[in-house]
Amino acid sequence: MTNDYRAARVAFLAAAEALGARLDSLAHPQSGLQGEALAMDLAWLGPIDAPRVVLSLSGTHGVEGLHGSACQLAALTRPEAARLPPGTAIAFVHAVNPWGFSWQRRVDHENIDVNRNFVDFAAPPANPDYAQFHDALLPSDWSAASVALLGASITSAQARLGGRAVARAISGGQYTHPDGLFFGGQAPCWSQQTIRALAARHLAHARAVCVLDHHTGLGPSGHTELICRHPPGSHELGLARAWWGEDVTSPASGESASEVLGGNLREAVHAWCPAARAVVAIALEVGTLPMPEVLTALAADNWLHQRGDPHSALGARIRRQVRDAFFLDDAAWQQRTIARALVVLDQAIAGLARDA
Repeated sequence: MTNDYRAARVAFLAAAEALGARLDSLAHPQSGLQGEALAMDLAWLGPIDAPRVVLSLSGTHGVEGLHGSACQLAALTRPEAARLPPGTAIAFVHAVNPWGFSWQRRVDHENIDVNRNFVDFAAPPANPDYAQFHDALLPSDWSAASVALLGASITSAQARLGGRAVARAISGGQYTHPDGLFFGGQAPCWSQQTIRALAARHLAHARAVCVLDHHTGLGPSGHTELICRHPPGSHELGLARAWWGEDVTSPASGESASEVLGGNLREAVHAWCPAARAVVAIALEVGTLPMPEVLTALAADNWLHQRGDPHSALGARIRRQVRDAFFLDDAAWQQRTIARALVVLDQAIAGLARDA
């Protein structure tokens, strides 16, 4: 198990090269925490013109790439990695947000939540309720008192508005506070532009696509929820339920731990695949710590990069806090969640071969 972006990238590229995968890398304009080069890397297994493609994504939310990369590496290094059904390929995209992966942040170098960035910026989703939480989420200093005030503010709001409404206001995505949490940006970010370029190169011919986007930090610890944002009653949601069963949840139907949100990367893929009859997309959302601890870590990280010193001793402690909120240094958690990811991948391959 690798401990940082640089080691994860080295292991990913080595495993891909050992299998003879086709590689495509697009460089990021900035450097990583250790001064290392950053890139979004794609490794393609199978026929270059395969009509059925599984698109595996890691690091859409930077630091969550620790787990997603580990799942991709496990898939690339198992004995059956190169044995695919005829007409099927897997495209592993490593580190959709490499800067956030390296700096152990969920967001990118512009404080943009990549998974809120795929919107019409002429009319982005409105979230006026976020403003009432902004000051508590970004205090003037980071201390035990500010953490307590944040907790009290959220508890009070939950009593008034309900837990789901508060979660929706804070995490649903906002486009008005560039220094705030879950900021979706005001233009296409580097990650959006880059993955669109990779998709144009590699997916234009695909007749059916399955998107597996690896995430952590939401839900019961160690449980993998398969979040499917296709509309209720849609053909794609039906395929998802046929392929993966009861772990598939629909936010639009109120079944998911996730809120309904705009700007989702997975749902944008359909527009990049003009020949596709179906694009089935899910997030593999793996639980880590209780949500209050995850939110506190995100607020601490945001404060650090808006008002603190990322290179200070406090910065190192906060980075560790963020890492611990999205990746557990627990062998049982890692083994269970990676094994589940491999099963989901195999079910996707089989489902595409059977139904698409």
